Amino acid sequence: MDSFWDNSWDNSWEHIDPARIAEYINAFDMGEDDIISILRRYDAKSVCDAGCGCGIYALKLAKFGFAVDGFDVSAHAAAIAQAVTGNDAFKTASILATGYADGEFDAVIARDVIDHVSKLEAKAAIKELCRITTPTGIILITLDATDQEYEDEPHTVTQDGDYVFTDGKWNGMVFHPYCQDEVYELIPDGMTHEISEGYDSMTILLKKVTQ
Repeated sequence: MDSFWDNSWDNSWEHIDPARIAEYINAFDMGEDDIISILRRYDAKSVCDAGCGCGIYALKLAKFGFAVDGFDVSAHAAAIAQAVTGNDAFKTASILATGYADGEFDAVIARDVIDHVSKLEAKAAIKELCRITTPTGIILITLDATDQEYEDEPHTVTQDGDYVFTDGKWNGMVFHPYCQDEVYELIPDGMTHEISEGYDSMTILLKKVTQ
């Protein structure tokens, strides 16, 4: 399911400077973080990195011993992820239709991805991530906090509160600034949840009620 936003995201990856990617990888913190700790707590072995971008976080997951697969809506990003991780399993797919089998992964992570689709699509996206997770698996979602940079870029705001950027470096892309009350609306039936808020992000842990 392609959209104008999908194409804009792909174009941004097509024209990214390889030196910038190398600089980003070299500067990336490869130490244990909250996501790694949660994955270990739930004894996850196989992890899907949804919206993997250039693959740097997947590389970090592999370093900690997880079997990692992943996808991105951008074919250029998926190709970079293959090169960065040395894993040709990374593919191009929509978060609304990933193409994976039911219950394929112990855990799925979506770092700053759900808030970059429309609110209308976000609930369907989370259901798809739940579908590809085992009955005892977990889904970890992080959301960006709204900052002044988002406010300053030219954009319109839809009836659902989505920011649609109309010019500049994010032209055509979408961002939805979520408050906690809105997050509750996204959680599928049959899921338990834990929500934690940090200085510049929100983390949502979803588990199936059978656990």
